[in-house]
Amino acid sequence: MNMKPWAAHYPEHVPQMMAYPRIPVFRFLTDTAAAHPDDAAMIFNDVSTTYRELNDKVNRFARVLAQAGVRKGDRVALILVNSPTYVIAFFAVLKLGALAANLSVGIAGEELASCLRNAGARVAVTLDLFAQNLYRVIGQTAVETVILHSVFGLEKKIAVEPGRPPIRIFNDLLSAVDRADEPQIDVFPEDAAVLQYTSGSTGTPKAATLTHANMVASVLQTDAWIGIDKAGNAAVMCLIPFFHVFGLLSCLCVCVHKGYRMVLLPRMDLLDVLSLTRLLETYRPIFFPAVPSLWNALLSFPEEKIKGPLGSLQVAICGGGPFPKTVHERFTALTGRRMMEAYGLSEACSATHMTPYPAGGPAGSIGLPLPGTDAKIVDLETGEGECAAGEVGELAVRGPQIMSGYWENDEQTGRALRNGWFYTKDMARMDENGFFYIVDRKDDLIISNGFNVYPGQVEEVLKKHPGVKDAAVIGVADRSRGQAVVAVVALEEESRADAAEILQYCRENMPDYRVPKSIVFREIIPRDPAGKLLRRVLKTEARNV
Repeated sequence: MNMKPWAAHYPEHVPQMMAYPRIPVFRFLTDTAAAHPDDAAMIFNDVSTTYRELNDKVNRFARVLAQAGVRKGDRVALILVNSPTYVIAFFAVLKLGALAANLSVGIAGEELASCLRNAGARVAVTLDLFAQNLYRVIGQTAVETVILHSVFGLEKKIAVEPGRPPIRIFNDLLSAVDRADEPQIDVFPEDAAVLQYTSGSTGTPKAATLTHANMVASVLQTDAWIGIDKAGNAAVMCLIPFFHVFGLLSCLCVCVHKGYRMVLLPRMDLLDVLSLTRLLETYRPIFFPAVPSLWNALLSFPEEKIKGPLGSLQVAICGGGPFPKTVHERFTALTGRRMMEAYGLSEACSATHMTPYPAGGPAGSIGLPLPGTDAKIVDLETGEGECAAGEVGELAVRGPQIMSGYWENDEQTGRALRNGWFYTKDMARMDENGFFYIVDRKDDLIISNGFNVYPGQVEEVLKKHPGVKDAAVIGVADRSRGQAVVAVVALEEESRADAAEILQYCRENMPDYRVPKSIVFREIIPRDPAGKLLRRVLKTEARNV
């Protein structure tokens, strides 16, 4: 095996290659429940559940699903926020050998209907908050059983049309089951476990099919990389949505494998950041994965208010987008630790790259490939030629965590998976030491007057303007340029900056070919629940103007 350039920079405790046990994902739960039954598995609204109680509830709900006709290979749609309901339903589905169709609570209408049809889900588990969205499209799907966790009693206000599935209440179903036996279903590592829906840049939902083997490998890679031992029943802040692959693997599955105590927080976008600081101080977590926007908001607090709450963190991970250098430096100044930056995709069960722990990596780097993961930069035209160090091309990866394919979509699978490599559509470069850097999405590349313009580079400059809170850059069709660079900007609340001022700032801080042709102001830049920029929404708006 040829020595890869990143091998010399691996943390000492991390193996280059790993062996993975041939187990299903739910073994993490049954093993931890057997070894540490009285340890807290999760805390939600100050109510604690032990691992023994969790496993019993999972087994009871598995019986509920089996009574509803769920069999091995069936798909069950989960439309849930981070909550005990999600944790119970997720592991119950997997114990039956069924597949969890993991759907964002933010989708509705045709996008929701399309995902449910693609999955062929006959059972959906959701909250009363999102039930109306489900019932609006349920007639266009195969869903015949709806199980709701009632939060506000909103199910009483839903008029279920004749012929539509009646509403069944999660807690009532669970309490009616008098046995908590382990399901006796043969589930193998090669069996599909999760359909992780992702729209990417196209806006057309597709599902990465993640096997039990994929997910087990991803969890053990992350665990080996960070290498925290003897932490016991330490707390972890679970704020990244479990319906997003980052939250599902890096929070839920890693925590259950390690026997950690999950502090479940249901809404990342609406959570008061001041309340988050209080929770950090109360639970003293050792591990906190979050997206750049949340870290930025958290670290904007005065030192005396945030230094204490951050003091317990042994591992802080940022994923889902570029992490500003200034925010990273502030975190280090406050804690004496380096922020771990990670890169991953739905198709890779979360992470493929991470900066070394605890040393960190060069500014702007996503780090090194995880154990057993290979990566290369290929030319944009053919995807076959390998780029030299420093050259920008498309990032391709391979490893045990890479999906088996897109569910019911052989055409897209064939384009993405070639000769064992997954082509990410992310433009990147690798330096001479094997550290990787994301430049932008291949689909988002703007070619203006023959120049390649990477939106991320323009956005980075825009965000340094003191009056700019957030920014996104897109390309729009232009007769003379081919494509014109358009910046969409959200201003700080007290900012009086106008388009002329921002354009002048751009001219002073970037080459002429990158300077936007125009500035569009927007109150909020659209992002998904994990904080990832939704440029496709802005492109659609631009086409409709």
